[in-house]
Amino acid sequence: MPKIGIIFPTLDLFTPLVSDRARNLRTAWLKKPLPAALTLVLLWSAYRLIFLSFTGIPQPAAHDEFSYLLEADTFAHGRLANPPHPLAKFFESPHILVRPTYASKYPPGQPLFLALGQRLFGSAFYGVIIGNAFMLFTFCLMLFVWVPYQSAWAASGMVALALSPSMYWTNSYWGGSVAASGAALVLLGIGIHRTKQTPFAGGLFAIGVLLLFWTRPFEGGVFTLLVLILFAKGIWRGRSIGVFLAAASVFAVGAAWTSSYNRAVTGNPFLLPYILHDRQYNVTPVFWLMPMRPDRPFSHPRLASQHGADGWEARFYDPKQPRWRFLKNGLTGALRSSAKPLRVALILTLLAPFAWRDPRYRKMAVIAAAVLVALTIETYHLPHYAAPLWAAFALMVAVWAEYAWNLPSRKALGVALVIIALASPLVVQKSYPSQWLHLNANSAGDDHTIRGFEQRAALIKQLSALEQLQLVIVRYPSPDWKVTEEWVYNGADIDQQTVVFAHDLGAEQDQQLLAYYPNRKAWLLTFDSVTGQDRIQPYSSAFERPSLRSMDSKLAPDP
Repeated sequence: MPKIGIIFPTLDLFTPLVSDRARNLRTAWLKKPLPAALTLVLLWSAYRLIFLSFTGIPQPAAHDEFSYLLEADTFAHGRLANPPHPLAKFFESPHILVRPTYASKYPPGQPLFLALGQRLFGSAFYGVIIGNAFMLFTFCLMLFVWVPYQSAWAASGMVALALSPSMYWTNSYWGGSVAASGAALVLLGIGIHRTKQTPFAGGLFAIGVLLLFWTRPFEGGVFTLLVLILFAKGIWRGRSIGVFLAAASVFAVGAAWTSSYNRAVTGNPFLLPYILHDRQYNVTPVFWLMPMRPDRPFSHPRLASQHGADGWEARFYDPKQPRWRFLKNGLTGALRSSAKPLRVALILTLLAPFAWRDPRYRKMAVIAAAVLVALTIETYHLPHYAAPLWAAFALMVAVWAEYAWNLPSRKALGVALVIIALASPLVVQKSYPSQWLHLNANSAGDDHTIRGFEQRAALIKQLSALEQLQLVIVRYPSPDWKVTEEWVYNGADIDQQTVVFAHDLGAEQDQQLLAYYPNRKAWLLTFDSVTGQDRIQPYSSAFERPSLRSMDSKLAPDP
């Protein structure tokens, strides 16, 4: 265990070096957490930005991403929520609220980072990169607290490899890194507190808990509870009024802001937007232990095809199957969603039991197992649901590497195993498609979903170049056609957008849209039911001739 003097740089960063000054200066930065973390972040960020210069900013594709971007745009405009739109039924899409306010259903953690990127650099995607860099920063500091600097550097480098440009935490807007950062801050606070009971430790712990609550409240809550239980003895022995007050102060500020956010979105300071959305729309329960709810009327069939009793979400829940099959499916889903890029490293730590007797390793293993069990009761499973586990996994690998490097015998074997473990993110990711597309159940592993939303972006760019404001009314071949590929999403200020997307609710109801937007050019967007090719033509001519021109053709005014 390293001394507290090298655990946190503020304590000895400016301490004079007493011997072999020239030699020590070359390696001092390796041994101090803050310089090490900053170096790692700068190297990774430079690599990611260089890669981004060749690929360009990726387009959102999943429902969740558009919802996160709506929330980020709301924050970037200086608001916590948006007033409801007078014609809300035309803009109602999955994972957003249109009543009592127009807002996202998701917690605010990931959107806050996206909003930061939007305000500072003009694109929310830079907020994704900021979140990834923040994750590396917090992981490196956390590992320096718990293991010697060599193992901390090694495990931090492994996490940096895991956050490759092809990994969807770094290539989409879903999130994952911010929740993982919250878990790392929780362990960082506990680690500092074990050695020195400083208020700073309590503040870091509280910030980590808040980040978990603002990103993955269920999984983060289980993670935090297990950390408190397993380290309860040490926390009690080192109890300090200063630590308690620091943590309580941070919690108070966070709770006040959260209550204000809830009130702005739902009208109730104690009602989360996610819960309100669940009550308004969801028929399928979030946890399979709960029964299916009665079906309900939706404003248009497209929403029913997503949320209804026979919709896309209900395919994950079959109330007729036995409970043991639910448990089996949940366990399979939880294992598949737990830190895929680190899988080889984790398997090695189990098969080569160098660190099994170390209490640090055992406690992280218990935390990881408990969170995995909690994941099994969820109806849906995606890798970022298990984001809090990454901190525990990284520490397990770091402790294991510490023992492997120092094997008294078979030194070469230990070194070889550590190298394999550290390179595991690249090994695992090479065995999977380069895109995160496999997460989309309807994409079937092809590139159609990504191409479709690149076409959406191209259409927005093409229409934005026209002088007049635009209204695109979207008509699908059928309500359940590619239900996971929704085009009707807008920003925080719908009426101020150059291009507005709206659902087609039939010629009679569409007249309300046309009357509301008299100064906008109205288009009808349709799709080929077989190829998925989108086609657009002026709305007024859509009922005068059957042929529709391709989006690739030149957009023309009404004849």
